[in-house]
Amino acid sequence: MNQLIVYGDIHGCYDEFISLRKKINPDKSDIEVCVGDIITKGKNSVKLLKYIQEHNIKSVIGNHEDKLVRYLEHENFNIKNPISLDEDEKNIIENLDKQDIKFLKNLPLFFKYENITILHGGLQNYHNLNNLTKKENSKILRMRYLDTYDNFITYGKENEDSIFWADTYDGNQGFIVYGHQWFDEVKHSKFALGIDTGCVYGNKLSAVIFDNYNIETFKIISVKANNGK
Repeated sequence: MNQLIVYGDIHGCYDEFISLRKKINPDKSDIEVCVGDIITKGKNSVKLLKYIQEHNIKSVIGNHEDKLVRYLEHENFNIKNPISLDEDEKNIIENLDKQDIKFLKNLPLFFKYENITILHGGLQNYHNLNNLTKKENSKILRMRYLDTYDNFITYGKENEDSIFWADTYDGNQGFIVYGHQWFDEVKHSKFALGIDTGCVYGNKLSAVIFDNYNIETFKIISVKANNGK
């Protein structure tokens, strides 16, 4: 029986990822996918990035990978780079080889396996993943909350009236497995599953496992964070 294994935001938490993968013990026929934000914040981003490539683990792009890719693209121009990096991000950039950069630049916005769609942030009901503008791509990477008129809210601008996108999503783009917004426990919505459980913040790293892409009988497997960052 083939399994689809989807990992929440890892953020360089290499040790926890190895522990989680050992706990799951994937078979060679299983498909392993990350929801993005595999790097930054944690202490072993580059080591994790290389491990994922070596073991043929897939990933969609997260907003943190997107930032580094955009920074690298701007470096090709003879003007001051408009994207500023923190020390962690600078260290990652300095330790990437050509294969790492190629891998990051080729990360897709989403994967679709039958009715299961894997992406990083979220989407609105009018979005069609096969026909998106550049601005909509950016929103999908960063989606968290909507206002009462169903408009995207920039991070930090949400209030008590804001609505989390997955609570209004109608399922038209498939059953979404996402990360980006971390929760103490995996967030179950009718047509979506949020699996970022804040490992890099000291909580835990989680994965969801689907047998034969069956969204009715998935399993959640988690390991506790060792020491957060």
